[in-house]
Parts: sequence; C-alpha cells; structure tokens
Amino acid sequence: MRRPRQTPETGALTDPRIRISGHIVDVSPQAFRVAGLSPFVRLGDCVISPGPEGDELGEVVRIEENAATVKPFAVRFQSAVRTTAWRTGPITLAPTASWKGRTVDAFGRPCDDLGPLEKGPREIIADTLPDAAMKRGRIREAVKTNVKAIDIFTPIIKGQRLGIFAGSGVGKSTLMGMLARAKGFDTIVVALVGERGREVREFLEETMQNDLSRLVTVVATGDESPMMRRLAPKTAMSIAEYFRDQGDHVLLIVDSVTRLAHAARDVA
Repeated sequence: MRRPRQTPETGALTDPRIRISGHIVDVSPQAFRVAGLSPFVRLGDCVISPGPEGDELGEVVRIEENAATVKPFAVRFQSAVRTTAWRTGPITLAPTASWKGRTVDAFGRPCDDLGPLEKGPREIIADTLPDAAMKRGRIREAVKTNVKAIDIFTPIIKGQRLGIFAGSGVGKSTLMGMLARAKGFDTIVVALVGERGREVREFLEETMQNDLSRLVTVVATGDESPMMRRLAPKTAMSIAEYFRDQGDHVLLIVDSVTRLAHAARDVA
C-alpha cells in the first residue's frame, strides 16, 4: 500500500500515527541542536530525547534550515550527540476541578505526594494567545477582599490586573495571602516562581493557613532551570483560564514577575 504523501501543511504535524524525529548534532550547557526536524517543528514545540537517567525534554527556541536549537527544561542535559530526538508538539494540560488543593510543577505534574492528578476531558495548550481586545468584557464589578485599606481606597475590579511592588520583608506575601483568602473568588491559582524550596511550604502552611480547598499552586523553585521558571506562569495562566471558562471567579497570583523576567532574560 502506498503511504499518503505527508507534509507539514497536510497533516504530518497533527496525525498521532506519525512520529517525527531527528538527531542531536551539537550539545552545549545552554542548548542543543537537532538536525532533521526543521521542516516539522514550530517555535514553542517540545522535543524529547533519551538520556542516561530518563527522557530529556526541551523547547524549540530557534529554527534554521538545517537544524533546530532546543533549550532543555532540566538543569543538566545528558543526552549525547547522535541521539535520536522526537518532536512531541506544544506542552498541553488537562485540568479539572479535582486539581483544587493540589500543587503542581510547570508541566502540570503533581509534586505534593498526594497521588496522581485526574486528567480532565479536554487538553489545552499551556502557551496560548490572549483574546482579541473587542472580545474581552468590560470591568465593572468590584471584588470584596476583606482588606479594608484596599476595599476603601483602591478597590479591585473583576478582570483587573494589579501589581504589588515593594522592598524585601515589608509584607508582599502576607498581603497576597490575605487576598487569596478573600471570599470573592471561587478559585485561586498561584504561580510561585523562583522561590526557595522551604518558602513554598511556608506559603501553603502559614500564609494560606492550609486553606487549600480553592487553591491550585504551580511551583518552579529557584533551583530549577530558567526554562521551568519561565513556563510556570504560563501554566498557571492556562489553569486559571480553564476555571474561568467553567464560570468561576478566579484570582491569579504570580510571585514574582521580577523572577519571571530574570528567567526570560536567562533563556534569551
């Protein structure tokens, strides 16, 4: 039987029966290059290759005619030259209501020792474009935060973006914890970017006082790679958008955007 002609435009990128591979031709501490994948990958696609300690995953950040440059998500990349590398497509998530109360990493994998996560009925891409300006609703309705200084002097409106800027040790995390405990939200999604490992537990156990029934926490600590720290807020945004589409009032917190900017600069 003759195989149907497949090109990137006619289905080779989306047909689950077809696996597209290349081979690693160059490895450096920051990235590796894969030959043979250039016609079949897009920026943001992921590539997986076998390593001595398991599969190694990276993201395509540059495409040339003869090779694609891939940034690994792991701190140490251990695959060798001539190793086969497979295209896996963009990172996807399948959130569901059972994710509330859980802590996940930037890939949406559980990291709280509470067992596997239930997979939702629909997969969503972790990095998507925002809605067009004219498709967004106007902001009209205030949210009661129970923080009197905010409710009286600087009320927060549903749909509003808010930045909290201050020096170290003056109470930013405490204020965010107060906002996260407000009763005006059905779901709270928190991205902890670049925090120390112990600070994650401090946030959950002290700042949130173990009130996790409405909370989904996405964690990429400071000892993880810049790629993971850059990905975590995108994952948190996708999870928040999922719950928004389910009709929930969602509070999304990213702590901190400064560390996200540092990670993006390191990747660049």
